[in-house]
Amino acid sequence: MEVRLVPVETSEEIARCAVLAEEIWREHYRTLLSEEQITYMLKMFQSETAIREQIERENYRYSLFEVDGEPVGYFGWRPDEEGAFLSKLYVRRAARRQGLARMALEEIERETGKGRIWLTVNRENSGSIAAYRRMGFEKTREQCAEIGGGFVMDDDIMERQIARGADLTR
Repeated sequence: MEVRLVPVETSEEIARCAVLAEEIWREHYRTLLSEEQITYMLKMFQSETAIREQIERENYRYSLFEVDGEPVGYFGWRPDEEGAFLSKLYVRRAARRQGLARMALEEIERETGKGRIWLTVNRENSGSIAAYRRMGFEKTREQCAEIGGGFVMDDDIMERQIARGADLTR
């Protein structure tokens, strides 16, 4: 099995991320969010237009996960004054538990080199919360943010310290 991280730089790669988002979100979040909220959030945060804007104007960096040449997920993050914010980490169900999240964290740590990585995760998303805990993330607080359209994101904020050479399999 050959696994590669492909930096998202072209319109075609941005489109791949948006297609993957549509597929993964509709499968994964259907028990956590309403269909209306999923559709709204895909348009506002995961569409080609939104991803392009994040890359061009908000200093986000995106990478696709490819397994044997096939895109199976992606992640998006941005550096900040204290390290990095991991905004998106989405993998098709069949490609989960293959170390892709660890690869993403290692890439962010290489690029950032100091501080912490922090993220927001839906408070009801127990599988993802458990995975983040296994990789050394700890809940630091809760956040309920209005995102427009009459919707909110009810999240836990989790973080882990960046440590070169850290064992991300904990």
